[in-house]
Amino acid sequence: MRSAEEGAFVQVKLSDGEDLFPSLEEIARRHKIDSGSVLWGIGMVQDFEIGFFTPKGYQRSAFSDRHELLALHGSIAMRADPPLHLHIAAGRPDHAVVGGHLFRARACVVNEVLVARFDQIRLSRVFNPGTGLREMVIEETGAADSGEASHHGNG
Repeated sequence: MRSAEEGAFVQVKLSDGEDLFPSLEEIARRHKIDSGSVLWGIGMVQDFEIGFFTPKGYQRSAFSDRHELLALHGSIAMRADPPLHLHIAAGRPDHAVVGGHLFRARACVVNEVLVARFDQIRLSRVFNPGTGLREMVIEETGAADSGEASHHGNG
């Protein structure tokens, strides 16, 4: 795992076999990203599990074989559980695409990921019994503080 920082952005390179979630959490700690966003990710993944949210919870599907990582994005809230909320689109050899909420994944060959740090926005998550999800809570700090927290879904 390699990373380099410029301003609020961190460019990340994951190598074959590295576990995506622990690697991105380590990057967040290393670069002091308490709250932020995974803007994009490309490469290949294997041993990954995705889900589609239903009223009864997630319908999960696991894939052991390699897929082209077409899109990876989500939020970083290191004070929350879970700290990462990621979605993925992954291409098969026949060019069909699978995607959804990402539960786990390992880099295959290489992954390139761009992460952004928020300096005046703090993200956390609170369980909403109405949706059954740990939903994002947005708190603004500093000069841009509106005095109100905003809630957005985690799905």
